[in-house]
Amino acid sequence: MKNCFLLVVALLLISSCKNNIHSQKKNNLYQNIVKAFIDYRNSETKISKKENILIIGASTNQNDENTYWIDMWFVNPKLLKDFQYSKVYEIEGYKLIIDESLDRFADLKKSFKETKYENFNLAIQLIDYDSKNWYIMFNSKNEVIRISPQQKSKEIKEILLKKGVKFSLDFDDN
Repeated sequence: MKNCFLLVVALLLISSCKNNIHSQKKNNLYQNIVKAFIDYRNSETKISKKENILIIGASTNQNDENTYWIDMWFVNPKLLKDFQYSKVYEIEGYKLIIDESLDRFADLKKSFKETKYENFNLAIQLIDYDSKNWYIMFNSKNEVIRISPQQKSKEIKEILLKKGVKFSLDFDDN
């Protein structure tokens, strides 16, 4: 009886550790991708930490529930209006907000360190402007299957590979 009890406890402990490791890998995936995006954008032009924030969103692909996408970009809060968020996070010294209207919000919020709330909706009037962002689609194994902008996919892939991000065998960067 004592051996059965110890066996059950050991199995529960192993299962808990496995789930924790899987969750940690997923959190690191999102952190690594955002850090790579920050490095990439700063290699072109230094993005001011005081004048810009990062916005990130993730959602399940409507056409294939086994895939999901992440989209991220920098924005100056003076251009942001009516963006819905309740918490502010920080990564690499940048403030980060997460689009809470998308269905993968819960996955993202576990990945970043929460900081003091600030209102970043500073625009008086909505302004449409061109931003440089990364749009990355994943399969159910958290492997990259598509990168946008397409013309930069080879360059972005190299950056992400250095950060340990896995790519699907189906990924086509031609």
